[in-house]
Amino acid sequence: MLDGSDGPAAQMAMSIVVQMAHIYGASHLMDISAAHIDSTVYIGAAGLAFAEKLASLGAKVAVPTTLNVSGVDEHGWEEWSTPPEWAEQAHKQMVAYRSMGTIPTWTCAPYQSEHRPAFGQQIAWGESNAIAFANSVIGARTNRYPDLLDVCCAITGRVPAAGLHLSENRAANLHLHLDGIPEALQLDESFYPVLGHLLGKLASDAIPVITGMSVTPSEDQLKALGAGAASSGAVALFHIVGVTPEAPTLAAAVQDARPIKRMGVSLAMLRAARRELTTANGEPLDLVVLGSPHFSLAEFRQLAPLLAGQRCHPNVRFLVTTSRMMSLLAQKAGLLDALEAFGGKVTVDTCILTSPMLPATVKTLMTNSAKYAYYSPGLLQMQTVFGSLQDCVQSAVTGQVVRDERLWEGEAEVANWENEQQSASLFSGSSSPQPFFDRPATVQGTPFIAGSAQGEALVSSEPLSFWGGYDHRNGEIIDRRHPLAGQIAAGKILVVPFTRGSSTTTAVLLEAVRAGTAPAAILTTQVDSFFALASIVANELFGKKIPLVVLPPEVCAAIPQGAQVRVAADGSIQVG
Repeated sequence: MLDGSDGPAAQMAMSIVVQMAHIYGASHLMDISAAHIDSTVYIGAAGLAFAEKLASLGAKVAVPTTLNVSGVDEHGWEEWSTPPEWAEQAHKQMVAYRSMGTIPTWTCAPYQSEHRPAFGQQIAWGESNAIAFANSVIGARTNRYPDLLDVCCAITGRVPAAGLHLSENRAANLHLHLDGIPEALQLDESFYPVLGHLLGKLASDAIPVITGMSVTPSEDQLKALGAGAASSGAVALFHIVGVTPEAPTLAAAVQDARPIKRMGVSLAMLRAARRELTTANGEPLDLVVLGSPHFSLAEFRQLAPLLAGQRCHPNVRFLVTTSRMMSLLAQKAGLLDALEAFGGKVTVDTCILTSPMLPATVKTLMTNSAKYAYYSPGLLQMQTVFGSLQDCVQSAVTGQVVRDERLWEGEAEVANWENEQQSASLFSGSSSPQPFFDRPATVQGTPFIAGSAQGEALVSSEPLSFWGGYDHRNGEIIDRRHPLAGQIAAGKILVVPFTRGSSTTTAVLLEAVRAGTAPAAILTTQVDSFFALASIVANELFGKKIPLVVLPPEVCAAIPQGAQVRVAADGSIQVG
Protein backbone atom coordinates (compact mmCIF):
# COMPACT_ATOMS: atom_id res chain seq x y z
CA MET A 1 0.00 0.00 0.00
CA LEU A 2 2.85 2.36 0.77
CA ASP A 3 3.96 2.25 -2.84
CA GLY A 4 0.59 3.52 -4.07
CA SER A 5 -0.41 0.27 -5.76
CA ASP A 6 -3.75 0.30 -3.91
CA GLY A 7 -4.46 3.92 -4.72
CA PRO A 8 -3.53 7.28 -3.15
CA ALA A 9 -6.04 7.07 -0.29
CA ALA A 10 -4.72 3.71 0.90
CA GLN A 11 -1.18 5.03 0.49
CA MET A 12 -1.92 8.06 2.66
CA ALA A 13 -3.70 5.95 5.29
CA MET A 14 -0.94 3.35 5.39
CA SER A 15 1.72 6.04 5.71
CA ILE A 16 -0.05 7.32 8.83
CA VAL A 17 -0.51 3.79 10.24
CA VAL A 18 3.19 3.00 9.72
CA GLN A 19 4.28 6.24 11.38
CA MET A 20 2.03 5.42 14.32
CA ALA A 21 3.44 1.89 14.49
CA HIS A 22 6.81 3.49 15.27
CA ILE A 23 5.13 5.62 17.96
CA TYR A 24 3.57 2.49 19.52
CA GLY A 25 6.89 0.65 19.29
CA ALA A 26 5.36 -2.07 17.12
CA SER A 27 7.67 -4.23 15.00
CA HIS A 28 4.91 -5.17 12.56
CA LEU A 29 1.27 -4.66 11.63
CA MET A 30 -1.60 -7.08 12.15
CA ASP A 31 -4.93 -7.65 10.43
CA ILE A 32 -8.25 -6.48 11.86
CA SER A 33 -11.74 -7.64 10.94
CA ALA A 34 -13.79 -4.55 11.88
CA ALA A 35 -13.50 -0.87 12.75
CA HIS A 36 -15.51 1.96 14.32
CA ILE A 37 -14.75 5.52 13.21
CA ASP A 38 -15.05 8.26 15.84
CA SER A 39 -13.69 10.85 13.39
CA THR A 40 -17.25 11.43 12.19
CA VAL A 41 -17.73 13.90 15.05
CA TYR A 42 -17.69 17.34 13.40
CA ILE A 43 -15.36 19.72 15.23
CA GLY A 44 -14.39 22.15 12.50
CA ALA A 45 -12.71 22.72 9.17
CA ALA A 46 -9.62 20.60 9.82
CA GLY A 47 -11.49 17.34 10.51
CA LEU A 48 -13.73 17.98 7.52
CA ALA A 49 -10.68 18.63 5.33
CA PHE A 50 -9.14 15.33 6.41
CA ALA A 51 -12.32 13.37 5.64
CA GLU A 52 -12.87 15.08 2.29
CA LYS A 53 -9.24 14.59 1.26
CA LEU A 54 -9.50 10.84 1.87
CA ALA A 55 -12.85 10.73 0.08
CA SER A 56 -11.53 12.70 -2.91
CA LEU A 57 -8.66 10.22 -3.22
CA GLY A 58 -11.17 7.38 -3.49
CA ALA A 59 -10.87 5.95 0.03
CA LYS A 60 -12.76 2.71 0.71
CA VAL A 61 -12.75 0.77 3.96
CA ALA A 62 -11.23 -2.70 3.84
CA VAL A 63 -13.28 -4.14 6.74
CA PRO A 64 -16.86 -3.68 8.01
CA THR A 65 -16.80 -0.22 9.59
CA THR A 66 -19.44 1.45 11.74
CA LEU A 67 -19.73 5.21 12.23
CA ASN A 68 -19.85 7.20 15.46
CA VAL A 69 -22.15 10.14 16.12
CA SER A 70 -22.03 13.10 13.80
CA GLY A 71 -22.43 16.78 14.46
CA VAL A 72 -26.09 16.95 13.44
CA ASP A 73 -29.36 15.01 13.59
CA GLU A 74 -30.20 14.75 9.91
CA HIS A 75 -33.82 13.91 10.74
CA GLY A 76 -34.70 16.82 12.98
CA TRP A 77 -31.99 19.39 13.49
CA GLU A 78 -34.38 22.19 12.50
CA GLU A 79 -36.41 21.51 15.67
CA TRP A 80 -33.50 22.65 17.78
CA SER A 81 -31.13 25.62 17.77
CA THR A 82 -28.52 24.12 15.43
CA PRO A 83 -27.05 26.86 13.19
CA PRO A 84 -27.74 26.02 9.51
CA GLU A 85 -24.09 26.59 8.57
CA TRP A 86 -23.02 24.07 11.24
CA ALA A 87 -25.56 21.54 9.98
CA GLU A 88 -24.29 22.00 6.43
CA GLN A 89 -20.63 21.38 7.34
CA ALA A 90 -21.46 18.46 9.62
CA HIS A 91 -23.52 16.94 6.82
CA LYS A 92 -20.57 17.26 4.43
CA GLN A 93 -18.43 15.28 6.87
CA MET A 94 -21.15 12.62 7.11
CA VAL A 95 -21.27 12.38 3.31
CA ALA A 96 -17.48 12.00 3.11
CA TYR A 97 -17.46 9.06 5.51
CA ARG A 98 -20.50 7.43 3.92
CA SER A 99 -18.70 7.53 0.57
CA MET A 100 -16.00 5.21 1.93
CA GLY A 101 -18.30 2.18 2.04
CA THR A 102 -18.97 2.44 5.77
CA ILE A 103 -22.07 1.37 7.72
CA PRO A 104 -24.03 4.55 8.68
CA THR A 105 -24.86 3.58 12.26
CA TRP A 106 -24.19 7.09 13.66
CA THR A 107 -23.93 5.89 17.23
CA CYS A 108 -21.44 6.01 20.08
CA ALA A 109 -22.70 2.57 21.12
CA PRO A 110 -22.00 0.35 18.07
CA TYR A 111 -22.06 -2.69 20.34
CA GLN A 112 -25.86 -2.27 20.48
CA SER A 113 -26.11 -3.06 16.76
CA GLU A 114 -25.88 -6.26 14.74
CA HIS A 115 -22.26 -5.29 14.00
CA ARG A 116 -21.10 -6.20 17.50
CA PRO A 117 -17.66 -7.85 17.55
CA ALA A 118 -16.95 -11.25 19.12
CA PHE A 119 -14.69 -12.32 21.96
CA GLY A 120 -11.03 -12.21 20.91
CA GLN A 121 -11.79 -10.41 17.62
CA GLN A 122 -9.11 -7.92 16.55
CA ILE A 123 -10.72 -4.54 15.81
CA ALA A 124 -9.83 -0.86 15.56
CA TRP A 125 -12.35 1.23 17.47
CA GLY A 126 -12.42 4.91 18.30
CA GLU A 127 -14.84 6.49 20.84
CA SER A 128 -13.73 6.11 24.45
CA ASN A 129 -16.81 4.38 25.87
CA ALA A 130 -17.01 1.97 22.94
CA ILE A 131 -13.34 1.05 23.37
CA ALA A 132 -13.87 0.28 27.06
CA PHE A 133 -17.00 -1.77 26.33
CA ALA A 134 -15.46 -3.76 23.48
CA ASN A 135 -12.35 -4.67 25.46
CA SER A 136 -13.95 -5.19 28.85
CA VAL A 137 -17.51 -6.46 28.36
CA ILE A 138 -17.13 -8.30 25.05
CA GLY A 139 -13.47 -9.26 25.25
CA ALA A 140 -12.68 -8.03 21.74
CA ARG A 141 -9.28 -6.43 21.24
CA THR A 142 -8.64 -2.80 20.39
CA ASN A 143 -6.27 -0.12 21.50
CA ARG A 144 -7.52 3.24 22.71
CA TYR A 145 -7.49 4.63 19.19
CA PRO A 146 -7.58 8.36 18.57
CA ASP A 147 -9.70 10.08 15.98
CA LEU A 148 -8.22 10.04 12.46
CA LEU A 149 -6.20 6.88 13.09
CA ASP A 150 -9.42 4.85 13.31
CA VAL A 151 -10.33 5.62 9.70
CA CYS A 152 -6.77 4.91 8.51
CA CYS A 153 -6.94 1.49 10.16
CA ALA A 154 -10.33 0.88 8.54
CA ILE A 155 -8.98 1.75 5.07
CA THR A 156 -5.85 -0.40 5.40
CA GLY A 157 -7.35 -3.21 7.50
CA ARG A 158 -4.19 -3.06 9.59
CA VAL A 159 -3.16 -1.89 13.06
CA PRO A 160 0.15 -1.73 14.89
CA ALA A 161 0.74 -5.03 16.70
CA ALA A 162 0.99 -3.45 20.13
CA GLY A 163 -0.89 -2.61 23.31
CA LEU A 164 -4.21 -4.29 24.02
CA HIS A 165 -4.10 -6.28 20.79
CA LEU A 166 -1.58 -8.54 22.55
CA SER A 167 -2.68 -10.95 25.29
CA GLU A 168 0.24 -10.20 27.58
CA ASN A 169 -0.72 -6.52 27.73
CA ARG A 170 -4.29 -7.17 28.91
CA ALA A 171 -3.43 -8.19 32.48
CA ALA A 172 -4.82 -6.06 35.29
CA ASN A 173 -2.20 -4.01 37.11
CA LEU A 174 -4.42 -2.35 39.72
CA HIS A 175 -6.71 -4.21 42.14
CA LEU A 176 -9.73 -2.27 43.43
CA HIS A 177 -11.84 -3.97 46.10
CA LEU A 178 -15.34 -2.78 47.01
CA ASP A 179 -15.28 -2.47 50.79
CA GLY A 180 -18.67 -2.75 52.44
CA ILE A 181 -20.71 -1.29 49.57
CA PRO A 182 -24.39 -2.12 50.35
CA GLU A 183 -25.98 -4.55 47.93
CA ALA A 184 -29.01 -2.27 47.64
CA LEU A 185 -26.74 0.44 46.21
CA GLN A 186 -25.09 -2.02 43.82
CA LEU A 187 -28.54 -2.91 42.50
CA ASP A 188 -29.29 0.74 41.70
CA GLU A 189 -28.44 1.92 38.18
CA SER A 190 -26.92 5.19 39.46
CA PHE A 191 -24.16 3.23 41.23
CA TYR A 192 -22.40 2.29 37.99
CA PRO A 193 -21.72 5.70 36.41
CA VAL A 194 -20.47 6.89 39.81
CA LEU A 195 -18.23 3.84 40.20
CA GLY A 196 -16.97 4.44 36.66
CA HIS A 197 -16.15 8.08 37.40
CA LEU A 198 -14.24 7.02 40.51
CA LEU A 199 -12.55 4.21 38.60
CA GLY A 200 -11.18 6.64 36.02
CA LYS A 201 -9.83 8.91 38.77
CA LEU A 202 -8.14 6.05 40.61
CA ALA A 203 -6.89 4.00 37.65
CA SER A 204 -5.94 6.81 35.25
CA ASP A 205 -4.35 4.79 32.41
CA ALA A 206 -3.97 1.53 34.36
CA ILE A 207 -5.94 -1.68 33.79
CA PRO A 208 -8.05 -2.19 36.92
CA VAL A 209 -9.64 -5.36 38.22
CA ILE A 210 -12.60 -5.00 40.60
CA THR A 211 -13.48 -7.47 43.34
CA GLY A 212 -16.11 -7.41 46.05
CA MET A 213 -19.12 -6.89 43.77
CA SER A 214 -22.05 -8.91 45.12
CA VAL A 215 -24.43 -8.49 42.16
CA THR A 216 -24.17 -9.15 38.44
CA PRO A 217 -24.45 -5.88 36.50
CA SER A 218 -26.44 -5.63 33.30
CA GLU A 219 -24.80 -4.65 30.03
CA ASP A 220 -26.23 -1.14 30.31
CA GLN A 221 -24.77 -0.81 33.79
CA LEU A 222 -21.38 -1.95 32.52
CA LYS A 223 -21.77 0.49 29.63
CA ALA A 224 -22.28 3.32 32.12
CA LEU A 225 -19.33 2.19 34.22
CA GLY A 226 -16.98 2.07 31.24
CA ALA A 227 -18.15 5.44 29.90
CA GLY A 228 -17.51 7.09 33.25
CA ALA A 229 -14.05 5.53 33.57
CA ALA A 230 -13.08 6.47 30.02
CA SER A 231 -14.11 10.10 30.61
CA SER A 232 -12.46 10.88 33.95
CA GLY A 233 -9.48 8.66 33.15
CA ALA A 234 -7.86 6.85 30.24
CA VAL A 235 -9.33 3.43 30.99
CA ALA A 236 -9.54 1.27 27.87
CA LEU A 237 -9.96 -2.07 29.64
CA PHE A 238 -11.31 -3.07 33.04
CA HIS A 239 -12.01 -6.44 34.61
CA ILE A 240 -14.64 -7.43 37.18
CA VAL A 241 -14.03 -10.81 38.76
CA GLY A 242 -16.86 -13.20 37.98
CA VAL A 243 -18.48 -10.75 35.54
CA THR A 244 -16.26 -9.79 32.58
CA PRO A 245 -15.03 -12.54 30.24
CA GLU A 246 -11.30 -12.31 30.95
CA ALA A 247 -11.73 -12.33 34.72
CA PRO A 248 -13.32 -15.60 35.85
CA THR A 249 -10.91 -15.34 38.78
CA LEU A 250 -8.58 -12.70 40.15
CA ALA A 251 -5.61 -14.83 39.12
CA ALA A 252 -6.88 -14.91 35.52
CA ALA A 253 -7.40 -11.15 35.44
CA VAL A 254 -3.85 -10.42 36.60
CA GLN A 255 -2.43 -13.30 34.53
CA ASP A 256 -0.97 -14.70 37.76
CA ALA A 257 1.17 -11.61 38.27
CA ARG A 258 2.05 -10.92 41.89
CA PRO A 259 1.91 -8.52 43.54
CA ILE A 260 -0.12 -5.67 42.10
CA LYS A 261 -1.24 -2.48 43.81
CA ARG A 262 -4.46 -2.91 45.83
CA MET A 263 -6.85 -0.15 46.89
CA GLY A 264 -10.12 -0.30 48.77
CA VAL A 265 -13.19 1.49 47.41
CA SER A 266 -15.42 2.77 50.21
CA LEU A 267 -18.86 4.33 50.27
CA ALA A 268 -17.17 7.58 51.29
CA MET A 269 -15.08 7.58 48.11
CA LEU A 270 -18.17 6.89 46.01
CA ARG A 271 -20.05 9.71 47.70
CA ALA A 272 -17.20 12.09 46.92
CA ALA A 273 -17.18 10.96 43.29
CA ARG A 274 -20.95 11.42 43.05
CA ARG A 275 -20.68 14.98 44.41
CA GLU A 276 -18.04 15.84 41.82
CA LEU A 277 -20.49 15.01 39.01
CA THR A 278 -22.73 17.87 40.15
CA THR A 279 -21.64 21.47 39.62
CA ALA A 280 -25.01 23.23 39.96
CA ASN A 281 -25.84 24.99 43.19
CA GLY A 282 -29.56 25.61 43.29
CA GLU A 283 -29.96 27.04 39.78
CA PRO A 284 -33.33 26.51 38.04
CA LEU A 285 -33.53 23.28 36.04
CA ASP A 286 -33.78 23.76 32.27
CA LEU A 287 -33.07 20.38 30.73
CA VAL A 288 -33.07 16.68 31.58
CA VAL A 289 -30.99 14.68 29.10
CA LEU A 290 -30.43 10.92 28.94
CA GLY A 291 -28.39 8.76 26.62
CA SER A 292 -24.62 9.18 26.78
CA PRO A 293 -23.69 6.59 25.65
CA HIS A 294 -26.73 6.28 23.43
CA PHE A 295 -29.89 4.97 25.04
CA SER A 296 -30.54 1.25 24.49
CA LEU A 297 -33.83 -0.55 23.92
CA ALA A 298 -33.61 -1.95 27.46
CA GLU A 299 -33.25 1.57 28.83
CA PHE A 300 -36.32 2.71 26.87
CA ARG A 301 -38.19 -0.20 28.49
CA GLN A 302 -36.97 0.96 31.91
CA LEU A 303 -37.94 4.58 31.23
CA ALA A 304 -41.48 4.09 29.87
CA PRO A 305 -43.22 3.05 33.13
CA LEU A 306 -41.54 5.91 35.01
CA LEU A 307 -43.14 8.38 32.59
CA ALA A 308 -46.61 6.82 32.51
CA GLY A 309 -49.36 9.14 33.68
CA GLN A 310 -47.00 12.06 34.24
CA ARG A 311 -46.22 15.26 32.37
CA CYS A 312 -42.97 17.17 32.02
CA HIS A 313 -42.92 20.60 33.67
CA PRO A 314 -43.41 23.39 31.09
CA ASN A 315 -40.10 25.03 32.07
CA VAL A 316 -38.06 21.86 31.54
CA ARG A 317 -37.05 20.16 28.30
CA PHE A 318 -36.73 16.36 28.37
CA LEU A 319 -34.43 14.78 25.79
CA VAL A 320 -33.22 11.26 25.03
CA THR A 321 -30.26 10.83 22.67
CA THR A 322 -30.00 7.52 20.86
CA SER A 323 -29.22 5.84 17.55
CA ARG A 324 -31.48 5.48 14.55
CA MET A 325 -31.72 1.76 15.15
CA MET A 326 -32.66 2.01 18.84
CA SER A 327 -35.19 4.76 18.12
CA LEU A 328 -36.86 2.61 15.47
CA LEU A 329 -36.94 -0.45 17.73
CA ALA A 330 -38.36 1.62 20.59
CA GLN A 331 -41.01 3.04 18.29
CA LYS A 332 -42.01 -0.42 17.05
CA ALA A 333 -42.26 -1.61 20.66
CA GLY A 334 -44.56 1.31 21.51
CA LEU A 335 -42.04 2.74 23.96
CA LEU A 336 -41.90 6.21 22.42
CA ASP A 337 -45.60 6.80 23.03
CA ALA A 338 -45.01 7.31 26.76
CA LEU A 339 -42.12 9.68 26.02
CA GLU A 340 -44.23 11.74 23.63
CA ALA A 341 -47.17 11.85 26.06
CA PHE A 342 -44.79 12.98 28.79
CA GLY A 343 -43.61 15.87 26.61
CA GLY A 344 -40.15 14.49 25.84
CA LYS A 345 -38.23 14.18 22.59
CA VAL A 346 -35.73 11.86 20.95
CA THR A 347 -32.81 12.94 18.83
CA VAL A 348 -30.65 10.56 16.78
CA ASP A 349 -27.27 10.61 15.00
CA THR A 350 -25.71 12.97 17.51
CA CYS A 351 -25.85 14.24 21.11
CA ILE A 352 -25.75 17.55 22.97
CA LEU A 353 -21.97 17.31 23.38
CA THR A 354 -21.26 17.10 19.65
CA SER A 355 -23.92 19.43 18.24
CA PRO A 356 -24.74 23.08 19.13
CA MET A 357 -28.40 22.17 19.31
CA LEU A 358 -29.46 23.57 22.67
CA PRO A 359 -30.92 27.08 22.94
CA ALA A 360 -29.03 29.70 24.89
CA THR A 361 -31.76 29.65 27.53
CA VAL A 362 -30.58 26.23 28.74
CA LYS A 363 -28.15 26.92 31.58
CA THR A 364 -28.59 23.93 33.92
CA LEU A 365 -29.08 20.31 32.95
CA MET A 366 -29.67 17.09 34.85
CA THR A 367 -28.58 13.66 33.68
CA ASN A 368 -28.05 10.07 34.79
CA SER A 369 -24.92 9.89 32.59
CA ALA A 370 -21.47 10.34 34.11
CA LYS A 371 -20.20 11.23 30.63
CA TYR A 372 -22.74 14.02 30.14
CA ALA A 373 -22.10 15.27 33.67
CA TYR A 374 -18.33 15.20 33.19
CA TYR A 375 -18.10 17.01 29.87
CA SER A 376 -21.03 19.46 29.93
CA PRO A 377 -19.41 22.13 32.15
CA GLY A 378 -16.49 22.50 29.74
CA LEU A 379 -18.05 21.78 26.35
CA LEU A 380 -21.41 23.45 26.96
CA GLN A 381 -20.50 25.91 29.74
CA MET A 382 -23.50 24.59 31.67
CA GLN A 383 -24.13 23.67 35.26
CA THR A 384 -24.84 19.98 35.76
CA VAL A 385 -26.71 17.77 38.21
CA PHE A 386 -26.18 14.01 38.36
CA GLY A 387 -28.99 11.75 39.55
CA SER A 388 -30.60 8.38 38.99
CA LEU A 389 -33.03 7.76 36.14
CA GLN A 390 -35.93 8.07 38.57
CA ASP A 391 -34.44 11.28 40.00
CA CYS A 392 -34.26 12.71 36.48
CA VAL A 393 -37.90 11.90 35.74
CA GLN A 394 -39.20 13.33 39.01
CA SER A 395 -37.10 16.47 38.57
CA ALA A 396 -38.54 16.94 35.10
CA VAL A 397 -42.07 16.61 36.53
CA THR A 398 -41.59 19.04 39.42
CA GLY A 399 -39.43 21.53 37.52
CA GLN A 400 -36.72 21.46 40.16
CA VAL A 401 -33.96 19.08 41.18
CA VAL A 402 -35.17 16.06 43.14
CA ARG A 403 -32.69 13.44 44.36
CA ASP A 404 -33.29 10.41 46.57
CA GLU A 405 -30.28 10.31 48.88
CA ARG A 406 -31.27 7.25 50.92
CA LEU A 407 -29.06 4.71 49.13
CA TRP A 408 -26.05 7.00 49.43
CA GLU A 409 -26.38 7.74 53.13
CA GLY A 410 -23.48 6.60 55.29
CA GLU A 411 -22.46 6.45 58.92
CA ALA A 412 -20.35 8.91 60.85
CA GLU A 413 -17.10 7.40 59.62
CA VAL A 414 -17.94 8.68 56.12
CA ALA A 415 -17.59 12.27 57.23
CA ASN A 416 -14.37 11.40 59.05
CA TRP A 417 -12.87 9.90 55.87
CA GLU A 418 -13.83 12.96 53.89
CA ASN A 419 -11.81 15.11 56.25
CA GLU A 420 -8.68 13.17 55.45
CA GLN A 421 -6.15 14.43 52.96
CA GLN A 422 -6.81 11.43 50.71
CA SER A 423 -10.20 12.81 49.77
CA ALA A 424 -8.73 16.09 48.62
CA SER A 425 -5.94 14.46 46.65
CA LEU A 426 -8.36 12.23 44.76
CA PHE A 427 -10.75 14.90 43.66
CA SER A 428 -9.18 18.33 43.85
CA GLY A 429 -6.51 17.83 41.22
CA SER A 430 -3.94 19.35 43.55
CA SER A 431 -0.42 17.98 43.80
CA SER A 432 2.37 18.19 46.31
CA PRO A 433 4.98 20.89 45.77
CA GLN A 434 7.92 19.71 43.67
CA PRO A 435 11.51 20.84 43.87
CA PHE A 436 12.45 23.44 41.31
CA PHE A 437 15.36 23.23 38.93
CA ASP A 438 18.47 25.12 39.62
CA ARG A 439 18.08 27.40 36.66
CA PRO A 440 19.17 27.58 33.96
CA ALA A 441 19.17 23.83 33.39
CA THR A 442 19.24 21.51 30.40
CA VAL A 443 17.69 18.05 30.49
CA GLN A 444 17.57 15.38 27.81
CA GLY A 445 14.24 14.00 26.70
CA THR A 446 13.22 11.56 23.99
CA PRO A 447 11.62 13.23 20.98
CA PHE A 448 8.81 11.23 19.41
CA ILE A 449 7.83 14.11 17.13
CA ALA A 450 11.04 16.04 16.52
CA GLY A 451 10.99 19.81 16.29
CA SER A 452 12.04 23.01 17.99
CA ALA A 453 9.96 25.51 19.96
CA GLN A 454 10.16 27.90 22.84
CA GLY A 455 7.69 29.46 25.20
CA GLU A 456 6.37 29.75 28.72
CA ALA A 457 5.81 26.49 30.61
CA LEU A 458 2.25 25.52 31.53
CA VAL A 459 2.57 22.57 33.89
CA SER A 460 0.21 20.07 35.51
CA SER A 461 0.51 16.55 36.88
CA GLU A 462 -3.08 15.91 35.74
CA PRO A 463 -3.73 14.27 32.35
CA LEU A 464 -5.85 16.35 29.97
CA SER A 465 -8.55 15.56 27.44
CA PHE A 466 -8.57 18.13 24.66
CA TRP A 467 -12.20 17.28 23.84
CA GLY A 468 -14.10 18.92 26.64
CA GLY A 469 -10.86 20.30 28.00
CA TYR A 470 -9.43 22.62 25.32
CA ASP A 471 -11.07 25.36 23.29
CA HIS A 472 -9.43 25.25 19.86
CA ARG A 473 -10.79 28.70 19.07
CA ASN A 474 -8.53 30.45 21.59
CA GLY A 475 -6.38 27.81 23.28
CA GLU A 476 -8.13 28.04 26.67
CA ILE A 477 -8.22 24.99 28.94
CA ILE A 478 -11.95 24.63 29.63
CA ASP A 479 -12.10 21.46 31.75
CA ARG A 480 -13.44 23.11 34.91
CA ARG A 481 -12.15 20.24 37.07
CA HIS A 482 -8.58 20.51 35.76
CA PRO A 483 -5.94 22.43 37.75
CA LEU A 484 -5.13 24.48 34.63
CA ALA A 485 -8.75 25.51 34.00
CA GLY A 486 -8.93 29.02 32.57
CA GLN A 487 -5.29 29.08 31.47
CA ILE A 488 -4.36 29.83 27.86
CA ALA A 489 -2.10 27.11 26.40
CA ALA A 490 -1.78 28.59 22.91
CA GLY A 491 1.87 29.20 22.05
CA LYS A 492 3.08 27.77 25.37
CA ILE A 493 5.02 24.65 26.27
CA LEU A 494 2.32 22.39 27.68
CA VAL A 495 3.58 19.88 30.25
CA VAL A 496 1.08 17.11 31.10
CA PRO A 497 1.64 13.38 31.70
CA PHE A 498 -0.65 12.11 28.88
CA THR A 499 -4.18 12.42 27.50
CA ARG A 500 -7.30 11.08 29.15
CA GLY A 501 -10.89 10.90 28.03
CA SER A 502 -12.21 11.21 24.53
CA SER A 503 -10.75 9.88 21.28
CA THR A 504 -11.69 13.28 19.85
CA THR A 505 -8.69 14.86 21.62
CA THR A 506 -6.76 14.38 18.37
CA ALA A 507 -9.37 16.16 16.24
CA VAL A 508 -9.51 19.11 18.65
CA LEU A 509 -5.72 19.46 18.66
CA LEU A 510 -5.72 19.29 14.86
CA GLU A 511 -8.25 22.15 14.76
CA ALA A 512 -6.03 24.13 17.14
CA VAL A 513 -3.04 23.65 14.83
CA ARG A 514 -5.09 24.91 11.88
CA ALA A 515 -6.32 27.91 13.88
CA GLY A 516 -2.89 28.75 15.29
CA THR A 517 -4.05 28.19 18.87
CA ALA A 518 -2.14 24.98 19.67
CA PRO A 519 0.64 24.71 22.24
CA ALA A 520 4.08 25.44 20.80
CA ALA A 521 5.26 22.03 22.06
CA ILE A 522 4.01 19.31 24.41
CA LEU A 523 6.12 17.52 27.03
CA THR A 524 4.75 14.27 28.47
CA THR A 525 5.83 11.46 30.78
CA GLN A 526 5.05 8.73 28.24
CA VAL A 527 4.54 8.33 24.52
CA ASP A 528 1.04 9.60 23.82
CA SER A 529 -0.55 8.38 20.59
CA PHE A 530 -3.24 11.09 20.61
CA PHE A 531 -0.79 13.98 20.62
CA ALA A 532 1.50 12.21 18.15
CA LEU A 533 -1.24 11.50 15.63
CA ALA A 534 -2.51 15.09 15.69
CA SER A 535 1.00 16.28 14.87
CA ILE A 536 1.43 13.69 12.08
CA VAL A 537 -1.90 14.59 10.43
CA ALA A 538 -1.29 18.33 10.87
CA ASN A 539 1.98 17.89 9.01
CA GLU A 540 0.16 15.95 6.27
CA LEU A 541 -2.60 18.56 5.85
CA PHE A 542 -0.97 21.86 6.73
CA GLY A 543 2.79 21.26 6.75
CA LYS A 544 2.82 22.03 10.49
CA LYS A 545 3.70 19.82 13.43
CA ILE A 546 3.90 20.08 17.20
CA PRO A 547 7.17 18.94 18.81
CA LEU A 548 6.48 16.18 21.35
CA VAL A 549 9.07 15.08 23.89
CA VAL A 550 8.95 12.44 26.62
CA LEU A 551 10.62 13.23 29.94
CA PRO A 552 10.81 11.28 33.20
CA PRO A 553 7.85 12.09 35.50
CA GLU A 554 10.09 13.66 38.13
CA VAL A 555 11.57 16.00 35.52
CA CYS A 556 8.18 17.10 34.21
CA ALA A 557 7.00 17.70 37.78
CA ALA A 558 10.05 19.84 38.51
CA ILE A 559 9.60 22.27 35.62
CA PRO A 560 8.54 25.54 37.26
CA GLN A 561 5.20 26.99 36.27
CA GLY A 562 5.78 29.94 33.92
CA ALA A 563 9.46 29.19 33.29
CA GLN A 564 10.88 29.94 29.86
CA VAL A 565 11.47 26.63 28.08
CA ARG A 566 13.33 25.94 24.85
CA VAL A 567 12.76 22.62 23.05
CA ALA A 568 15.41 21.41 20.59
CA ALA A 569 14.94 18.94 17.76
CA ASP A 570 17.15 16.36 19.50
CA GLY A 571 14.81 16.34 22.53
CA SER A 572 16.97 18.45 24.80
CA ILE A 573 14.99 20.82 27.01
CA GLN A 574 16.45 24.07 28.31
CA VAL A 575 14.66 25.51 31.32
CA GLY A 576 15.57 29.16 31.85
